[in-house]
Amino acid sequence: MPPAPAPAPTDPKIAFRRVLGAEAVSNLGSMLSRLAIPWFATLALDATPWQMGWLLVADVAAGAAGALWLGGWVDRQPARRVMLLTDGLRALLLLTLAGLAAAGWLSWWMLALAAGLSGLWSVGFELARSAWLARASASQTLAERNAALSATGSVVEAVAFGIGGWLYQGLGAVAALALDGLSYLASALCLRGVPEARPAAGEPEAHPPAASLWPDVRTGFTTLWQHPALRSLAGIEALTALAVSVTGTSYMIYVSRDLGLALGPLGMVFALGGLGSLAGAALAPALGRRWGPGRAMTLGLAAMAVGACFIPLASGAGWGALVLLALHQLVGDAGHTLRNVHDATWRQTAAPPDRLARVDGSLRSIGHAVTLAGALGGGAAATAWGARTALAVSAGLLGLAALASFTWLARRRSAPVPA
Repeated sequence: MPPAPAPAPTDPKIAFRRVLGAEAVSNLGSMLSRLAIPWFATLALDATPWQMGWLLVADVAAGAAGALWLGGWVDRQPARRVMLLTDGLRALLLLTLAGLAAAGWLSWWMLALAAGLSGLWSVGFELARSAWLARASASQTLAERNAALSATGSVVEAVAFGIGGWLYQGLGAVAALALDGLSYLASALCLRGVPEARPAAGEPEAHPPAASLWPDVRTGFTTLWQHPALRSLAGIEALTALAVSVTGTSYMIYVSRDLGLALGPLGMVFALGGLGSLAGAALAPALGRRWGPGRAMTLGLAAMAVGACFIPLASGAGWGALVLLALHQLVGDAGHTLRNVHDATWRQTAAPPDRLARVDGSLRSIGHAVTLAGALGGGAAATAWGARTALAVSAGLLGLAALASFTWLARRRSAPVPA
């Protein structure tokens, strides 16, 4: 009897579509939890600006610490295996959180602990996804594939935010947290059909010993420092992360308490961010080819700054405030996606393949560390001077990031190459 034929390899396009499917279902739950967790802390637990800041601190501190070690580990592991593992861990975490909320046992410190664990495992998933994409894709297709990932996330964001406010308002945080946990299980099911992306030749797949932690960290930061384009991305990452973290400590308090807007209309406003992100993803590849990645990134950061200016201009609970917040979602999120597409592509092309996750982890750790400082500073500023002032400061920081991108990167008209 002749042996059974070997299974045919999965078509690369089909494999990428499965990754897109995993991204879609995972993002659906994640967007719902992005609404449910801060609303639960703000409205059910009556969190203060300082507590909202510490909620963000728990997330970014775990992500910053984890990125330094996880980068070396991901560089040595099959990328799909890491994505499956982190999906399972996040599903268990969110379903446990939903059970605690249903029983009435969920407290602020539990939310902070969960935010930390979620941040750690999310960094692992993102590093592995970026590594899989770089290993499984031709360099000339990376911008289009990163844009497709962003576009998929944008569509899901529009759907999730469109229903999220009404879901929380009608059913509470438990349903949103449970859907989030189930979405990670669905993401893992999508990844079952994706072929494995192995590490670069010569890299051992074994779990790195504790003694390799410092060499891995040093390798990541040394590679980052030696490449001019990566150094520039690090500075822009720091400014952008600082601005976003300051906004994170004050935005929900400002729109819910200071402006007094209802959750349902706010959810509809947030849904418009998905449309803005979709526009940014659609424009990103063409703008990169026509203007170069540096100018495209600068345009994205400038749009983020303009969009952020609309937030502190809003006042009251009427249609005028909703229009200004909607403009922030449309303009700011379009710029955010435009910037992120080219930032991700530059990381994947500028870093040597066998050190990509370590370089990516170093950049993420810089962003997380700055976010940590921004969360504390934003909480202090909002407490002392009010949420509106903190949001105005955030818009100014984004303007500085756009200026830095124009100064450092706008002259580059082609993607960087590995050092």
